[in-house]
Amino acid sequence: MYAFAQRSDCQVLDEPLYAHFLRLTGAERPYTDLVMASQDAEGSRVVAQQLLGPRDKPLLYAKHMAKHRIGVDRSLLRRARHVLLVREPAAVIGSFAEVLEPTLTETCYPALLELYSELRALGRPPPVVLSDDLVRDPEGTLRALCAALGIDFQPQMLSWPAGPKPYDGVWAPFWYAGTHKSTGFAAALQQLTSRKERPLPEHLQPLLEECRPLYALLRRHALRPLRSAVPRLLGGAGGDEQQQQQQREAQQGQQDNNSSGDASEASNGSSQNTAAPQAMQCGSLAYLEDPRNEDVLVGMRDGVTGRFELVWRPEAKVSVFDSGFMLGDGVWEGIRLHRGVLLFLQDHLDRLYEGAKAIDMDIGLTKQQLAELVYQTIDANGMRDGVHVRLMVSRGLKPTPHQNPAITIGQPTIAIVALHKEVPPQHNERGIKLFTTHVRRGPPDVQDPAWNSHSKLNCISACIQALKVGADEALMLDPQGFVATCNSTNFFCVRKGEVWVPSPKHQMNGITRQNVLALCRREGIPCRELDFSLTQVYSADEAFVTGTFSGQIPVREVDGRTIGSGRRGPLVERLQRLYATLCDEQAAHGRAPAAD
Repeated sequence: MYAFAQRSDCQVLDEPLYAHFLRLTGAERPYTDLVMASQDAEGSRVVAQQLLGPRDKPLLYAKHMAKHRIGVDRSLLRRARHVLLVREPAAVIGSFAEVLEPTLTETCYPALLELYSELRALGRPPPVVLSDDLVRDPEGTLRALCAALGIDFQPQMLSWPAGPKPYDGVWAPFWYAGTHKSTGFAAALQQLTSRKERPLPEHLQPLLEECRPLYALLRRHALRPLRSAVPRLLGGAGGDEQQQQQQREAQQGQQDNNSSGDASEASNGSSQNTAAPQAMQCGSLAYLEDPRNEDVLVGMRDGVTGRFELVWRPEAKVSVFDSGFMLGDGVWEGIRLHRGVLLFLQDHLDRLYEGAKAIDMDIGLTKQQLAELVYQTIDANGMRDGVHVRLMVSRGLKPTPHQNPAITIGQPTIAIVALHKEVPPQHNERGIKLFTTHVRRGPPDVQDPAWNSHSKLNCISACIQALKVGADEALMLDPQGFVATCNSTNFFCVRKGEVWVPSPKHQMNGITRQNVLALCRREGIPCRELDFSLTQVYSADEAFVTGTFSGQIPVREVDGRTIGSGRRGPLVERLQRLYATLCDEQAAHGRAPAAD
């Protein structure tokens, strides 16, 4: 902030959303009263009047903490240029601990990662500046940043007068003592060297371990200090994309003419149109592509060491000797995240542990402990909505290829993959086509279809046949020739206002299936579980499939026969609305503990 304040064309603001943040969160600070008295606590007014309103100079640099943007209109993401200034975790935690007790949220790493992901999804990946680079090579780093922002570097950015500044926030006496003694970046370099010689106290080490993978993920996108006009980037995923974006923006000169600090910046630049996300056609599981998924952190529990880590997606791996890879020996769950809450989590965990017990596999954690690992993964990714979680548990590591479950080293391997995935809106209306496959759902004495197991070749074989004839998904029959299920979803049809669902003997005990049946009973919609044939499906008024990810998707055609009008029917549409309300109700209860 002090560097940008020295520019002849720039005015600065110091954390103008601080009072807004304190009002919404109730976070305690030793100077809360001072902040509330000195700032407008209504974030929308701050954005409209201070960040996007008239100003005296062409540029406005607004320093923010990423966590302060809570409740702020997301349109600011498009109307501003953003820069992320990221410090090494030990420095952040050590500095914060001098005034307040640090937590993961207070470090801002989750909020920074979420902000980066959102901006990247909009096609506006922000420059990431490492604090260490800034103090070691201030001129090279500032030149790289200015080039990325499309503004000229000014040498006066490298120094400033000592002492308090008129634009300092009222919290400056608590945080800026060292900065007030400085006249440039040399003092910060001395502090960096000194701090690295002082290890953090033991009680802060777990927090440091939580922060390190998040910092590593952001660091991959950092600008490299340079002395030429266009920045080069450190290696890592997304580097080429970000470099191209920065080069395009540098060529725009000062059309976008504001810059920002630690988290985000304000600008009067016009919004940029971005292409709509592309839908990946995967039958009932079709989803919208989201570039944020390239950089997610995967939660992994090593069964041998028992250690749980958050691993960057390209580096998330299991051994070729893992039981899941080698034999398909394990169980899994798909869970939906809605408004920060894992929907129907207890039901999913009950089914997972029931399957694990059936195959004589001890997961080695209570349901609550496993739930905490899932939430830790999604929180580390800054996820809140529109997220599908795949929770996978394999029997663990093998010393040699062998089916015998007893020949396993350690405990089960756990992998938690959380991805931003939304159903294409048109999919909920247009629906899908099914084809009845010759591959049958077997009885429980062959492989119990109630297990959500890694061994899915029965369903995959059915899916292959359906895809070969141009259908979206396979409809599977039971050994007696009655309709059973689809290869990845549960099947329903509607006849004369009554909802029919195949008896549960030969299909997965779908949680969404059970919720739809419960909704029908609650709302007085006639429904039955029974055996029925394809003939009755062909003449149905409506049909649909259900699943955790897709909810309820209409079926418009089965084996070339049009179902009803060939589009979503009124009862399916009603059930979609009822289910959406049910999900909202579940999320409103918050994160309930899981019971064993």
